[in-house]
Amino acid sequence: MSLLQVAPYDRLHSLLLEPGNAGETDAPAKLSRFAEGLEIAKHPGDLLPYLFAKSMLKRVNPEQHEQMNLYLRQHDIPQITLFNLLAQKIPFVAHAAPLANGLLARYIHSDADISFLEVGIGTGRQIVSLLQELHRQGKRPATFTLHAIEPNQDCLQQAQRNVMQAASSCGIRVVFHPIPYEIERMPDEAWKRIAAGSGSLLVNAAFALHHIRDMEGGSAAKDEVLSKIRSLRPAILVMCEPDSDHQTSDRMSRFNNCWRHFSAVFEFIDKLDLLPEHNRALKIFFGREIEDIIANPEHTRCERHESTTNWITRLKKAGFSSCPDSESLTRHHLQDVTVTSGQWHIGLGTGDINLVSVISAVSN
Repeated sequence: MSLLQVAPYDRLHSLLLEPGNAGETDAPAKLSRFAEGLEIAKHPGDLLPYLFAKSMLKRVNPEQHEQMNLYLRQHDIPQITLFNLLAQKIPFVAHAAPLANGLLARYIHSDADISFLEVGIGTGRQIVSLLQELHRQGKRPATFTLHAIEPNQDCLQQAQRNVMQAASSCGIRVVFHPIPYEIERMPDEAWKRIAAGSGSLLVNAAFALHHIRDMEGGSAAKDEVLSKIRSLRPAILVMCEPDSDHQTSDRMSRFNNCWRHFSAVFEFIDKLDLLPEHNRALKIFFGREIEDIIANPEHTRCERHESTTNWITRLKKAGFSSCPDSESLTRHHLQDVTVTSGQWHIGLGTGDINLVSVISAVSN
């Protein structure tokens, strides 16, 4: 944490109380005064505490929170531009997909039948890159059956168009099965169809599994999903996940972890060669995650990031083992990021803080 951020952190930390507890009935007024004293237009470093204050206000005074949202909307940039900036300009995001695809490609062979489960396909960016990588390596599987999970119907349709166009240009025959569900709500028929596939099964989940939540709030659904994936006996499971514990229901711990993680992300963004408007827009983009982590009720929160250690514990519990091929990733030297590694993962971060991990596992 930089020295410039110590005072805002301490002030916000002291206000992290439910309204009415310990006499803090004026918490909304204090948060508003704190936010009004920040000048994000003049001082970019004020944006992080502003986003935290806005998130905390959402819990106690939605009307004032919305006024702060209106102030930020003048800096809006189209979502597709933001996703492109993330994929191209943020190294700990940009490097994750190629590392994951490098592992997945090792388990795909020419003339073999491949069944592929993609959790949270989005618009298909990573699968398109994987097909292009297979084409560069001269690999052409006999069949490539893609089971694409994506609850957003528009994204799923766009993903199908993008993947099929890439498959055609790469000379790879892909059969695309759209699955318009969250994976924890996926019907039994879909699981059975995946299980009935021929050939090797590969599973990829890029920044997707942390969204899994129980209707009651807890975390048992994550274990259940990993157990279901393990029951399919995949040749490899590859996950890309942020490395921070926002699953915890303890609000103070979640606040501390969230501040540590995103202050490092924001400082990292400040080191990049970005236009000022792009710098600000990316931070506001991450601000939506901060808001979900800090403000939303336990049963509705989506951004349930976990530490890499926690994910590895879950994988072991589900019956997975570490992937022996992941050791090859440790030989990578990636510009602008701190690379760490373990038996199960490679980490991408800044300084002594790991921000994203590429985790891989195999069936026992």
